[in-house]
Amino acid sequence: MQPTPSPCPPADRSAALSVLRLVADLGPGAADALHGALQGLVAHRGALLIDGSDVERAGTPCLQVLVAGAVAARANGIDFRVLQPSRVLCEAVRDLGLCRALGMAGG
Repeated sequence: MQPTPSPCPPADRSAALSVLRLVADLGPGAADALHGALQGLVAHRGALLIDGSDVERAGTPCLQVLVAGAVAARANGIDFRVLQPSRVLCEAVRDLGLCRALGMAGG
C-alpha cells in the first residue's frame, strides 16, 4: 500500500510568511519583548507582516525596534510591511519621521 500524498507541499522556508500582531501598549516596557520577537522572525527568513491594528500607545523605544527590524529584514532580502496600522501608530511614526523607514504612507 502506497502512502497517500499530502495535500500540502513541504514548507519552503524562503517563501514562508510570518505575521506579528503588535500589542496595544507599545510603551518602553514592551521594547525588549518586541525586539526578541522580531529577531526570531527575521531569523526565520520569510516575509514579515506587522499587524499594527491594536496599537493604542506607541513609544519611541518600540518604534526604534520596529525600524531596526525593518532594516535587518530588508538587508537579508526579507519583505517587511506594516499592515493596518492604528491611528495612534500612524501618528507616532509620522511624528518621529519614520514613515519611509517603516514603509508606511504619510511621510
